[in-house]
Amino acid sequence: MIFKIARFLLTILLLPFCIAITANFYKGIVSIKAISETGFIFILGALSYSLFHFILFKLDFLYVLGHESMHAIATLFSGGKVLNIKVSKKQGSVRTTTPNMFVVLAPYLVPIYTVLLALIYYLLSFFIDIGRHSQLFIFLIGFTLMFHIAYTAQSIKEKQSDLIKTGYLFSVEFVYIINLIIVFAIISFLFKRLDFLDFLSLSYSDTKIFYQSIWRQLFL
Repeated sequence: MIFKIARFLLTILLLPFCIAITANFYKGIVSIKAISETGFIFILGALSYSLFHFILFKLDFLYVLGHESMHAIATLFSGGKVLNIKVSKKQGSVRTTTPNMFVVLAPYLVPIYTVLLALIYYLLSFFIDIGRHSQLFIFLIGFTLMFHIAYTAQSIKEKQSDLIKTGYLFSVEFVYIINLIIVFAIISFLFKRLDFLDFLSLSYSDTKIFYQSIWRQLFL
């Protein structure tokens, strides 16, 4: 009961930060006046996946595989053990010894295929001149990131059981914030005008100003 009350209060307290980080994300995006070749390729990758998902066909099996794999990876990082894992085109499941909040929400927070792609790119750089394939890498970053965002949005819309387990509204807020941070971090590498640390700092400052204003209204 105490945990539920604390989670409810945290859900309320996170609302101003959700608004602040959304506003600063928007300001950052609209500040981009010119798109470089790299930025264009990234956008092309994201739009290409959108075409797959909403017009041609969905990559359901790849999503379920990545989703359940991320549960398993989060379990290992939490010091637990994966007892059983099942994957099919429609659904999957993982039975673990540590079903904590991080394990439950990990697939919605971490774009596993984007991370895997970056890891492969890094490892290949030790063996080949990977720079020659940088454009393909950037395209696939956009493609896999949009893949993650599309399915995460779909899961939120369908109220997946993972999100309900940890409190639906709290989970949606938390997933939303982390995904905005990850997306902004990635695009800040592609568009030099964007400053990731400024984005975080401004979001924090705007939230702080809001709470200070509420405090003065109530107690001063």
